[in-house]
Amino acid sequence: MRNLIDECRDVAQTLKSVFDLEMESYINDKHTHEFDGWSDWFWRSDKIRKAHLKTIEPAGKNRKQWLLHMNIFPDADIDAPVFGLDIVATPNKISGVFCDFSPTTDTQDEFLDLFKEITKTLEWKRERELPPWAQEIFTEEMIAAGSVRQGPETDQLILAVGILTKTYFNMINQLKPDPELNTIQAQNKYCFFQKQNKMLHSSILAWGISEEDKDDYVNDVLFEEI
Repeated sequence: MRNLIDECRDVAQTLKSVFDLEMESYINDKHTHEFDGWSDWFWRSDKIRKAHLKTIEPAGKNRKQWLLHMNIFPDADIDAPVFGLDIVATPNKISGVFCDFSPTTDTQDEFLDLFKEITKTLEWKRERELPPWAQEIFTEEMIAAGSVRQGPETDQLILAVGILTKTYFNMINQLKPDPELNTIQAQNKYCFFQKQNKMLHSSILAWGISEEDKDDYVNDVLFEEI
């Protein structure tokens, strides 16, 4: 019988397949460290400056956690939000799932309304108070949940991620560059506050990564400010 990690691997593969269709993969020169069980892929297009998908497979003594991280950063002249997704799973449950269309201007209501519409029926999308750093960048409609069980709840998650991804690309593909728009400051703000998440740093260190390598990865690869 397939466990939850197997199903989450399917989510990663689905994202990778969609990204391969929508964008061109590239080698990120700043990604210089290879860690056991870690996989990182990068894409870009004429409207996306950076898309990053990473997974971490269970490794080491008593290690049972599987992790997925994804971020899509539009080009500075494209009026679209940052798309972020994180999933932390064990064989028995998804202990954390976080997903949002995080706006970089005040004119992205169409994206945010569709996110709300797609996720409003999720039975496990529970209200939870976000920490101060998260309130700076995430919307009130973001998915932030724990203890998502295998079965209908997981099926809902997989379906929602697929629909959100296809919707995001369908909408962004219709946008034209705006020469008067520059969202770099807003995207840098997003990265800055993501790096204020203490759980991010402690979880990376928990995989046996050195402090120096952790800082390089967080600052230069995961949430690079430009």
